[in-house]
Amino acid sequence: MFGKRAVIIGTVLVLTLVGFVLGQAVNAAIGSPGDQNDPLVTKSYVDTEAGKLQVQIDDLTDEADALREEIAGLRTEIENLK
Repeated sequence: MFGKRAVIIGTVLVLTLVGFVLGQAVNAAIGSPGDQNDPLVTKSYVDTEAGKLQVQIDDLTDEADALREEIAGLRTEIENLK
């Protein structure tokens, strides 16, 4: 009885070890996310999002320039009122 139990426990341990080793081998073969073979995002996505941000930056730059001109005009008016 004890021999049969030891064989079952040994078989379970060996199968668990083999499963672990095979799992590690498969994981190593697949590679890690984010490398050249499996990018986290594509270049076209990054380019699209960067383009959207550039448009926002350009809009804010234009708005800041307009506000600077308005401030300069208001300063001139204040100087004329003195």
